[in-house]
Amino acid sequence: MKTTSRIAAWLALFFAFSGLFIYVIAPDQATPTFVLLGLAALNGLFFGIVERRTVVRAMKTRIAVHGTNSLILLSVFLGILIFVNLIAFRHKQQFDFTETGFYTLSPQTEKVLRSLPREVKMTAFFQTESQGKNVFQDQVQSFLELSDKIDLSYVDPDKSPAITKQYGITTYGTVVLESGKKESKIKDPNEENLVNGILKVIKDEQKVIRFLDGHGEKRIDDSDNPGLSTAKEALERDGFKVEKLLLLQTGEIPAGTQLLVIPGPEKPVLAEEQKIIETYLNEGGSIFLLVDPQSKFGMEELLKRWGIEVPETLVIDPLSKLFGGDYTAPVVSQYVVHEITRDFTLATIFPLLRAVKPGAAEGIEVTEILQTGVNSWGETDMAAINAGKAQFNEGIDLKGPVPIAAFASREIAVGNATQDKDHGKEQESDVTKKSAKRANLMVIGDSDFASNQYFNFSGNGDLFLNTASYLAEEENLISIRPKERKNTPLMLTRAQGIFIFTLGTIIVPICVLFVGARKWWRRRRL
Repeated sequence: MKTTSRIAAWLALFFAFSGLFIYVIAPDQATPTFVLLGLAALNGLFFGIVERRTVVRAMKTRIAVHGTNSLILLSVFLGILIFVNLIAFRHKQQFDFTETGFYTLSPQTEKVLRSLPREVKMTAFFQTESQGKNVFQDQVQSFLELSDKIDLSYVDPDKSPAITKQYGITTYGTVVLESGKKESKIKDPNEENLVNGILKVIKDEQKVIRFLDGHGEKRIDDSDNPGLSTAKEALERDGFKVEKLLLLQTGEIPAGTQLLVIPGPEKPVLAEEQKIIETYLNEGGSIFLLVDPQSKFGMEELLKRWGIEVPETLVIDPLSKLFGGDYTAPVVSQYVVHEITRDFTLATIFPLLRAVKPGAAEGIEVTEILQTGVNSWGETDMAAINAGKAQFNEGIDLKGPVPIAAFASREIAVGNATQDKDHGKEQESDVTKKSAKRANLMVIGDSDFASNQYFNFSGNGDLFLNTASYLAEEENLISIRPKERKNTPLMLTRAQGIFIFTLGTIIVPICVLFVGARKWWRRRRL
């Protein structure tokens, strides 16, 4: 009987280790694992019943008592670790120590994900054990934690060719986004592309932004430094449709224009064109005007009627010179509180900037948006600037902080009104009664900040996109865009390289060997 019990004990150990081994190498094979562990338990139970006296006698020995105490302490320690792990799992906290915060979702991404109007189906086509899938899983986990409206599923193109063919997938790592009747395919599923893809599929309509042309404005089809092709591409990534508009040809601002951008006209906008633009505003449209210093754009009177003044000035900021820039290119890092600049902390640079002052107009609300530093001023003597002798003159120049951007807004009544003669008051018809619209006009005293040359400088692009999104009534896009990975290698001098090599390769190993030899020598003498 003892021989049989010993065989059962060895079999229990063999089956237990075999089951654990299969679980480690093939965790999806649950049936063989449970069968082996069940056999191990039966053999162990048989051994315990047959050798119960030996087991009880062994449990009373001193070694068994100390072993039991150690087992209890170990169980308590493991229980504490499990409890701490459960708390950490339920209350996740991520720490991103990269220079640009690359692994932290941008505020724009969080805003979009938290405000999804409907469910978005995300199908990721990755090979089962590919490295790309692991990287994508780490990245998309943050998306899933922010929104419960994202339905994620994985498809292995090699194992599911029918589904792969149905979606028209030709490359590994493609992610398909679906919502309603819209679909978008992302071949490079980084944060920015995923957010842009989500925006495309959740929008039922594509809003149109048109850029005025024909007066020397910066062009959206110009890829050189002065052009706006980068701004156009950024707007399209945010889901807008971007087109040029030549008023002299169309004679009107087409219906469906959500925003009209006038990017730095160098020649006067004709009176007939201004009348069309103001009519568009009076009907509840939105205008984004960028005006440069010394430009003869001819819209000063229109702006005054909307409570905005653009005096002929050039903003000078001596602090910009101290930081290696040009004193005629102020850097703005503090913003007036507004929906456009909410949570905005990035610096923006404005080459050749003019002042834009809030004025007074009945029924129009005007707000300063941007101001330069306290040491800056608005220079009115252009000859002094050209001669390099610009200095602040009290009573003539504008003392800083100088306002450089203003936002004017007016509520526009929509619907017909009928006059109640009996009561002498105006009443809205029940048939034509509608909600009021708002006409918006944003003026910034520089157009170069949005050009290809400066668009990607710090917060320039985000400021332009935030303003356009706000004016186009897409407030969920007002935030900071996702960051790009930044390559910042550590550059060492020759002396630093020699020091690190000597310390890590020679000195530290010698110290370790010396301490070990000393310990060995002391133990040898005992």
